[in-house]
Amino acid sequence: MKKYSFIKALITILMSALITSTILITFSPGAEYIEQYVSPAETADVNTVRQNNQRKIIGILPGHYGLDSGYQCGPEFNFVKESDVNLRLAVMVRDYLQSQGYTVDFMHEFDPVLTNYTALALVSIHANQCNASNQSGFNVTTGGQNSYPSESKRLNDCLTYHYMQNSGLEFLGENYTPGEEMLYSFDNVNNYTTISIIHTGFLGNDYRTISEKTNNLAKGIADGIICYVEDETIGSINQPLPINSLSSLSTSTQKVYSIPLSEAIAAEN
Repeated sequence: MKKYSFIKALITILMSALITSTILITFSPGAEYIEQYVSPAETADVNTVRQNNQRKIIGILPGHYGLDSGYQCGPEFNFVKESDVNLRLAVMVRDYLQSQGYTVDFMHEFDPVLTNYTALALVSIHANQCNASNQSGFNVTTGGQNSYPSESKRLNDCLTYHYMQNSGLEFLGENYTPGEEMLYSFDNVNNYTTISIIHTGFLGNDYRTISEKTNNLAKGIADGIICYVEDETIGSINQPLPINSLSSLSTSTQKVYSIPLSEAIAAEN
């Protein structure tokens, strides 16, 4: 009797174990169930250059903003400061991009947000020095670690093409003006963010273009950024357009236009 009870009990235990394991296998969560609860960020391809959280986000940094004046011209150019020129242009670029549906992060030199900053593009706006003998034109160069050279070249090319079309200034290449100091180190920005630095013209020889055609210059920068983000086709940038007649002051009797600090600050607000 005892032997029979022991065998019966053993069979009962085995049957219960079998039923339990079958239930667990049948109702264990499959791939579809797991996908509902795993964050997309956890499964995203980290090598993707344009991630979802970067879409439509652009960074704009007017050079020297919140730090110092940058280059400052003499009385023949109303003591114009580079920081004022940069700020005025940057505000116009920001406003234009926002009107086209982009989110714009507006930053200053050494802004804490730049550390590991992630966006589709970050453009730093500068101007070249005042007293460069017979020099006129603009530069576009890559900033940061340049982890994705093809993306950097694409942004540079888009900026160069559209800025040249809108300004009439000559493209001088990717080199900085001799004596130009580097300010914020863009190596601290996230590797996925494509960075370009544009020097929009010389505060001396290009003064009238900068002061009279500010809207054109700002549109050129904004169109260049949109060109990159939207993968637009551009024309040739190998043959620069003729330098606009407003790009230099040939005589001291011509009217001098100023870009006062008060106007730049009012525009920024």
